[in-house]
Amino acid sequence: MASECCEAEFECPCPPIGLVDVVGKKWAMCVVTLLGRNGTLRFGPIQRSLPRVSPATLTATLRALERERLLRRTAESKVRGAAVEYDLTPRGVKLYESLLPLAAWLRAGEAPRGAIRAA
Repeated sequence: MASECCEAEFECPCPPIGLVDVVGKKWAMCVVTLLGRNGTLRFGPIQRSLPRVSPATLTATLRALERERLLRRTAESKVRGAAVEYDLTPRGVKLYESLLPLAAWLRAGEAPRGAIRAA
C-alpha cells in the first residue's frame, strides 16, 4: 500500500509517516538506543540516563514507542505496587540495529554542519 505522500505502491521514497512522527523525536531515539545497548530497564534508570527529559515527556515517549510496537512494557505485581520494565521488541531491535550505521556516520564527522553528534 502506498503512503499518503506517494502515488505508487512500489519505490516510494517516503517511509510510513506515522512511524517517522514517533521515531523522529529526539527522546524516542535516545530511549531506543539506551534499551538497545542495555536491554531491559525500569523507568528510574531510563530517567537517570536521560536527565534532561522530564518524567512526563519520558512517559509520553515510552507510550508512543509501545504503540508503535517498538518496545514492550511489562508490569510485575509486587506487594508494594507493580515493577514496570521496558525492553525492545524484535521490531525495536531491528530499528536499533538500523541506527548503528547512522551513529557511526555521525561519529566519523560525516554529518552535515549543525547536526547533533551521536554520543
